[in-house]
Amino acid sequence: MKHHFFFRLEGFMSQSTAGKCLNLLALLLVIMPMLLSDLVAAEKLSSKDKGYMQDIARLGILQMEASELAIVKSSNGKVKEFARDLIKERHEITEQLKQLAQRKQTKLPDEPSLVQKARYGFLSSKDGADFDRSYAKTIGVSAQQDAVKLFSKTASRAEDPELKSFALQYLPALESHLQEARVLREDFVAQE
Repeated sequence: MKHHFFFRLEGFMSQSTAGKCLNLLALLLVIMPMLLSDLVAAEKLSSKDKGYMQDIARLGILQMEASELAIVKSSNGKVKEFARDLIKERHEITEQLKQLAQRKQTKLPDEPSLVQKARYGFLSSKDGADFDRSYAKTIGVSAQQDAVKLFSKTASRAEDPELKSFALQYLPALESHLQEARVLREDFVAQE
């Protein structure tokens, strides 16, 4: 929305310097809040786009926490390597997401959803090869599939162009990591 303000120049020209400054200051005090409100409104997201960002954040938290657990609990070198790579990937995505959320004035969650917490709880109850298999299946493949679907959906359906671009930027890496997760899971299927 554009704001137009008209004032009489002849009265302005005949005033003292102090009077001119006061008039200019008054005009700025009227105009600035309107201009700033337009700028702030332009940066806010729709509720749908906020939901995409919050879902991305929650899933990232789950994947990072579960991968940190895998580094501690697993005795399998491939699982640990996959977990380290996933943490690195999700850390980069999370940092970019936080910057985007700040620009868009959107608060991100600081914990996974209840369902995701249950997945983590199930995984943390496992040990040894059983833990490794569960991690490869639930965090490696299943959660990575969720990430690919979520980023694909965000890239195609988000209203905000910056959010769409963010999702498109990371989608190829997520798809590649999903393929690695499938290979890791197949290693465990072959051992059974």
